Amino acid sequence: MSKLFAGLAGGDPWAQAAQIAQTMATSGVPEGNVDPVVRMAFEDLARVADLHVRQAPGLRLPPQTSLLPVTRSTWAQTSVSTYRPFFERFGQALTRPATDHLVTGDSVAADPLSAMFGQMFQSMGPMMVAMSAGSMIGHLAQMALGQYDLPVPRPTDEVLVVPSAIDDAAAEWAVPLAEMRLWVMIHELVAHAILCVPHVRDRLDTLFIDFATAFRLDSPALTEQFENLTDFSKIGELAETFNDPGALFAMMRTPTHDLLVPQLDALVAVVLGAIDYLMTRICATLIPRHAEIRVQFANRTANANPADRFMEHLLGLDITIETIERGRRFVAGVVDRIGDDGLIRLWRDELDFPTPAEVNAPGLWIARIGLDPELPGGGAIDVPDDLSGLDDLP
Repeated sequence: MSKLFAGLAGGDPWAQAAQIAQTMATSGVPEGNVDPVVRMAFEDLARVADLHVRQAPGLRLPPQTSLLPVTRSTWAQTSVSTYRPFFERFGQALTRPATDHLVTGDSVAADPLSAMFGQMFQSMGPMMVAMSAGSMIGHLAQMALGQYDLPVPRPTDEVLVVPSAIDDAAAEWAVPLAEMRLWVMIHELVAHAILCVPHVRDRLDTLFIDFATAFRLDSPALTEQFENLTDFSKIGELAETFNDPGALFAMMRTPTHDLLVPQLDALVAVVLGAIDYLMTRICATLIPRHAEIRVQFANRTANANPADRFMEHLLGLDITIETIERGRRFVAGVVDRIGDDGLIRLWRDELDFPTPAEVNAPGLWIARIGLDPELPGGGAIDVPDDLSGLDDLP
């Protein structure tokens, strides 16, 4: 890997990031194209998946959507453009001048540690950020089954699936290969149908961008880590800290993150919960081993290794089993009260997104958006746009 980085001086840093991502995705081993026989098998199953997803309530899959089997290296190369805006905002945040100051007597001096790091990041700049992005995306590509292992919208109607990773997971989880392939394709199409809704995509992108932008280098926690740098017994601990994305990002968190987390947690919980709920409705009778695959997939997402967690920390994602169950309870609670109309209304308008409190109490959301569970099918209460005549009522 050091040889790879050594050869990347100059040039377009993001082209080089894609090169790093591709190399890490395959651990440096050359990778052939998807076998034509495998591609044909996926195409046959894709028609089945597409048919069932288009019949699911509350989902509008764009007509031009297609499933595309790709290699790990192709997944990595394609994903660089998806994650690039978030890394760029993170890089801009790190090079922003420090705002913390140290008071010395009657004068106020800039925090020297923050200034040092600011100068370092400004000098290394885009190349360092791009190389980090390539490395982290390469890690993700090693395990990715499709493009929505993480709920990050993608501006494309080609939905990527990775046959080699899917086949490896089927063998590891001891489930039939055809069932595993079909399950993943349905999952990717359901996720795509939700995440390509314009206001869902825009809201998630905005929250991710805001979260990545809010990091700062002049955190007191970062300064504290370097106070005992002359104590050689602390150097090993410091190295371990910087190898842990969670600890590193925690040192750079700001109060802005505390404001964004509840919004992100709620929206991501509803998205993941809706995907999980709809997957059960579609797959319960279609895929005999659905329940096993569902549990394995959820555990895999919630128990990702620290390297894979880098992307989650960057975007503010905290995906646990409880995250998925929280969203699933909300969706199930809505459907139990007002039927499938609730699934349709859920994605109708950004103003209809449930608040964090409503995710925990679906009845509050139903009441706020004007759906009366006492009416057949959860009929909507008709609220007129012009309320000026209410004062004239007897």
